[in-house]
This record gives sequence, C-alpha cells and structure tokens, in this order.
Amino acid sequence: MSNFGISFMEHDDIQESAKVLSIAMLNNPLHIAVYEGNGDKQRREIERGFLELFKKRPGIIFVAKDGEKIVGVMRMNSCVGKRDKGEKDVPKDGKDANIRRSLWLKEWAERDPEEQHWHLGPIGVLPSHRRLGIGSSLMKRFCEEVDNCSAKAYLETDMIENVRFYQKSGFEVISTSDIFQIENRYMGRVPK
Repeated sequence: MSNFGISFMEHDDIQESAKVLSIAMLNNPLHIAVYEGNGDKQRREIERGFLELFKKRPGIIFVAKDGEKIVGVMRMNSCVGKRDKGEKDVPKDGKDANIRRSLWLKEWAERDPEEQHWHLGPIGVLPSHRRLGIGSSLMKRFCEEVDNCSAKAYLETDMIENVRFYQKSGFEVISTSDIFQIENRYMGRVPK
C-alpha cells in the first residue's frame, strides 16, 4: 500500500506535475483523437499543454506525493462566468493537432457555467498508483475547499468510467456533447 501526502504544488513541481498528468491522461479518448495516438510523442504534446495551462491559468494546484515522487495532481480554478472562448473562427478541417485542440477547448468553453464556480481540472493519478485512494483523497480535498466557500463546482470528462467516480463526490451530469465522435459529459455540483 502506498503512503502518500497531499500538498500545494510548489514552483519546482510544475514540470513533474505536467508530466504526471500527461501520463495519467494519455489514453483519454479526446487526447487520442486530438493528437492522433497515445505514444511518447503525443504524451510530450499533452505535457506541453499542461505546462501552458499552469503558466497562463495556474489556479490552485494540489499534488499527491509518494515520498518525494508526484503520483497525482489536481487543479482547481475559481471562475466567474464563461471562460474566454479563444478564437471565434477556428478552421473546421481538423487536419492539424492545434486546430483539433482549439475546436475541443472552444466546445468546452462554450459550456462553462455563467455563474461563479470552482472549475475542477485537470485531475489525474499515475496508472501505477490508481486504486490506492489517491484520486479519492484529491477529490475530497477539492470538495472541502469548495464547500468552505459555499461555491458551486463544475468539470468536464470524456471518460465514461470517471462519471461514477465524480458522482460519489456529489457531481451530476448536467449536459453532454460529441467532440470528434466522443461523448463528453459536463458535470455540476452544489455545495454541501
């Protein structure tokens, strides 16, 4: 059994945290569709995306460590209204990974709630450390934080198996959409 602790991400943890998330999410359907595969080249592209997110919109990021090794990461960000939708006229051909990524993120941004909320995401645990309670502990920490603020919460997922995991923490599916023929679920949670 793993012995892990949860703490705020430190500046020195940014690179490793992005890598952990890229490994944890390498087999997510949208990542496979956007980056056309799940090899190391695609993992590095996903890692670059998380590094960009951490630099442009860091939010509050927690890491789960097994000793000194980061094994899980969870980001939460306070949002007021819809997120910036980015480019308004994204080309529809989708032949380039950057275009496909823009189409995906634009679709998600258009569904962001209008009211103030805490946005959960990304959250991921290394495959080698799943089913040890790390993801549940990160979710518990997230719920404690948003409940202390009496705030609503919101997330997106392209993984049907994650819906039940989020439902255990009080999230409910509020809508769905197809992106690249992959069903995405948009989930909300009211404070406890």
